[in-house]
Amino acid sequence: MNSTRTIPTCLSPVPYNRLSTRTLTVVPDRRRISKLLSLILRHRPDEFGLKMDEFGFIPFDEVVEAVQQRYSAVQEEDIRDLVETSRQRRFEITDDGIRALYAHSFYVEMDGEPMTPPDCLYMIATTEAAAVMKDEGIRPEDRFYLHLSASRDSAVSRSGSMDHPSLVEIKAAEAAGDGVQFWERGEVVLTRTLDAKFVGEIVEIEGAPPRRDDEEEGERPRRRPRGQGGGRDGGRRSEGGGRRERGERPERSGGGGGGGGRGPSIAGEATRRVDPKPEEMTFGRSARIEKGRRR
Repeated sequence: MNSTRTIPTCLSPVPYNRLSTRTLTVVPDRRRISKLLSLILRHRPDEFGLKMDEFGFIPFDEVVEAVQQRYSAVQEEDIRDLVETSRQRRFEITDDGIRALYAHSFYVEMDGEPMTPPDCLYMIATTEAAAVMKDEGIRPEDRFYLHLSASRDSAVSRSGSMDHPSLVEIKAAEAAGDGVQFWERGEVVLTRTLDAKFVGEIVEIEGAPPRRDDEEEGERPRRRPRGQGGGRDGGRRSEGGGRRERGERPERSGGGGGGGGRGPSIAGEATRRVDPKPEEMTFGRSARIEKGRRR
């Protein structure tokens, strides 16, 4: 007797909709990685549980791990490539770790020998702010250092970030001869303050170029000037971080300051000093808001 055996079929098809349980490993674009590095290295290392030394360095492997917590597909080579090939030269990697070279929201010490500057350096300021620089000099407004450019073209390329910009010439060689120190940091030159006698020609810029669409446009929260609730120094500001009288440098707990060697961590100051827009800076995290009176 022949017997027929029936092979059972699948009772119900299984839909191929498993994306919710799979990990997507698409590498984000360079701009997103650069913005996250800036958040970590310039503004809020403490939010990632990282400790920074007095010169701004964090161990490289710890930063890689912090980036991978947000973007799991990013590899060490991706970060190294961004740092080494970025046109703006915002970061550097050395034996001491990785750091941002400029635009910190908290104070970092300068290391290395000061540079010998060219005859002139340049910065961009609003026309209103520039008008008083020849009388009052230039001091950091919302950063701890003035950020200067080595050429007119480089400075003018930044002028699209403000209304009614002016180009301010700095008599850098003359200032250096009078004891002012300058540090070269990527495409930027840093210094602390400049007396009025070192402010040269001021030219109002007409037809300023549009803001540069670089790797991290709009990523930087600025320090709010003390004693003012709203704008920056009553509306006067400069792209170089200048105009307002600079307050005292922040004290760092744990002692052992100074310029040499590794010192105490300064990461905790970032949270106290920065007031970013959550939608721009927190990358999906809830904004950390301090309550009560600031000391």
